[in-house]
Amino acid sequence: MISISNNSIKQTIHTYFFQYRTVFHKRSFEIFIWLISGILCLEEIRSIKFVYDYFICKYSCCSLNSFYYFLSYLDFSLNDIMNITVRILLNLVPESLKQDTIFLSIDDTLQPKFGHKFDCCAKLFDHAAKDKKNRYIHGHCFVSLVLNIPLKYNDTIKYLSLPIGYRLYDKEANKLHMASDLIKTVMPLLTNYQVILLCDSWYTKGVVLKTIKQYDNLDIIGAIRWDTAIYDLPPEPTGKRGRPKEKGDKLNIKKFTFSDAGEYRIATKQVMTNLFKKPIYMTATTKDKEAVSKVRAFICTINPKNIQIFKHNTVQNVKFDQTQDDHLPLCAYSLRWNIEVIFYQHKFFWSFGNYMVRNKAAIERYVNLLAITFTFVSVLPFINESFSKYQFESPQKIKRTISNVLTQELIFEGFANSLKSTKIYSGVAKAIASFLYGKDVA
Repeated sequence: MISISNNSIKQTIHTYFFQYRTVFHKRSFEIFIWLISGILCLEEIRSIKFVYDYFICKYSCCSLNSFYYFLSYLDFSLNDIMNITVRILLNLVPESLKQDTIFLSIDDTLQPKFGHKFDCCAKLFDHAAKDKKNRYIHGHCFVSLVLNIPLKYNDTIKYLSLPIGYRLYDKEANKLHMASDLIKTVMPLLTNYQVILLCDSWYTKGVVLKTIKQYDNLDIIGAIRWDTAIYDLPPEPTGKRGRPKEKGDKLNIKKFTFSDAGEYRIATKQVMTNLFKKPIYMTATTKDKEAVSKVRAFICTINPKNIQIFKHNTVQNVKFDQTQDDHLPLCAYSLRWNIEVIFYQHKFFWSFGNYMVRNKAAIERYVNLLAITFTFVSVLPFINESFSKYQFESPQKIKRTISNVLTQELIFEGFANSLKSTKIYSGVAKAIASFLYGKDVA
């Protein structure tokens, strides 16, 4: 596990992000660090020029154009950055939990943009719009992949959910293919884990399901349409000539045997579908206490009893009863909500939609810089003892603390450096250095 104990937050940032050094050349890595520091120190980001004018130019001699060039034209791979982020997160998982379940969550989010000079802007349908008469927006759609890792917390298990990649949708690509590419990028690093993909009904089809079938250690728990065709298990061979039936009789999900679970009624049954050749588990939920009129349906390609994390651990922040086998698919699926929380945090606290760069490469790189900065802030309490009290706290709270300390360090470091060019007694410089790195000296 990575452990950073240096008192200087500036050095901590450099040590952590030095793991991404192989992706960049020396000059571009310096620009990368300054952009990360700017994102950390500014409460709101209105544009790259805003970051430069109000932060970077005060402490660096880099030119503004170098940052635009870095985002728009420099040749570096976002897939490489994703893989490094995944390795960092996997190092946080304790040895005792290495055999337990890692969850991937995939979803997309819309970002309205004004103007027509941004690449990939389109008229998009917003299914979550509150105004039913105005459900189309002009803007961008981003497909995101989130990694959920298990960590120990107060004698239980708590999942830390962090974004590891964004991709900008354009009409030349399909969101299902984009999701598949994101999954394929990280799966080679997860070969030793039980991995389950969590997604809504948009992604439980097509090429995403084909990707699931390519990996022996990858399963899916996802929502599907309630009227998806389902069948009973194939009957036993009769011994007669001819090919045996691959599916049993067609089933009606509303006629499942439901049991009470608080405000819900839940039923889980092993069935056959047209989505997979092998049997899968289908879970249905309803709030109807008498006749079942409306249900939500979920598929699970793994036997719920075999979800490792629930065998010997109590997991926090899951919605249903972990002691009931029928509830386990929904216990796992409830972790998918964390990706929606991340979208909310990015948009309202991390200036996700305030990018003022136009081409596709620059937009993708900007939002991925936000993602790895968000990840750093969330991970820091687990690798730096001085921040350990912030474990599982709001990333915004940690970011504000980092901002205050880093700004102080940069100011005093600049003052200390100016002393070196004068003939002031060296003891003054030592006192400034002690104040800079000691934090308690004042």
